[in-house]
Amino acid sequence: MRVITIGLLALALWFTPTAAKAEEVENPFTLLQNIAERVIERISNERSRIEAEPAFLRTIMAEELLPHSDYQFASRMVLGRNWQRLNSEQQTAFEEAFRDYLVTTYARVFTQYDENKHALRFGREGEYRNERRVVVRAQLIEEGGRPPVRLDFHLQRRSPTSPWMAFDLVAEGISMLNTQQAEMQAALRQHGIDGTIQLLRDRANVEIRLDEELDLEDFTN
Repeated sequence: MRVITIGLLALALWFTPTAAKAEEVENPFTLLQNIAERVIERISNERSRIEAEPAFLRTIMAEELLPHSDYQFASRMVLGRNWQRLNSEQQTAFEEAFRDYLVTTYARVFTQYDENKHALRFGREGEYRNERRVVVRAQLIEEGGRPPVRLDFHLQRRSPTSPWMAFDLVAEGISMLNTQQAEMQAALRQHGIDGTIQLLRDRANVEIRLDEELDLEDFTN
């Protein structure tokens, strides 16, 4: 499951925005490179506080992640056709629970991150000016001679003047969005919508610990 865990780490890097210039924001390829630099710098600068207060990672994720995370779109995608079966209150509750779950998920993933051991190497820039969706290709490099992990970052914008928003990452052929969709569908069958919302809330409130050794099952059980 190393690919999934590393992929989640890369997704956290990817979802974290940076205060880029306007012309850079319009370029999703440049934007992602700035994101990686910004995250590495902040984690490094905040390392002592993170070690003393691991839950502070939630604050970092809430401040840095949500502005560029289209969690509303992701919420609808993971529920699929079930989304239309919810009333407006259930839809809002699910979006909020899913948002908080994402914040905690990326906070937990960053307990595994070491800015001295991980690096993202981006591929060539592609055409984006007339596109609504783009794929930015990269590799996640780890020290120790392990093979790099192939990553495809998926971004979209709702109109030609809208900002680019993250909606999926494919790590070594495995889609994070599809993985979450399969898990939410299973939760709905087992617990119903109210139980699924509570499940997300419970996961959003787990303790953040720096000594965790995480795997995919840690985010689905």
